[in-house]
Amino acid sequence: MFFLARLIDILVTIYMWMIVIRAVLSWVSPYPRIPIAGLLFRLTDPFLEKIRQFLPMPRMAVDLSPVIAILILMVIRYVVIAALV
Repeated sequence: MFFLARLIDILVTIYMWMIVIRAVLSWVSPYPRIPIAGLLFRLTDPFLEKIRQFLPMPRMAVDLSPVIAILILMVIRYVVIAALV
């Protein structure tokens, strides 16, 4: 069980870093110049789009979905790891 908990921890941490990098790339917008940017957007957009459905985006000037996504992933990581260990 420890191996499974550690694997989930690593995967969730990698996904959180992918969301952070995606957020930074969205600020500087070098999509065509960095080939990995397209991959990051394809991997993180489904999760972020689900969160954006619940946010009042027309009234918000800043996209808070990456922050909320990271908070959700942190909660999931701690709950799952606590249940497995």
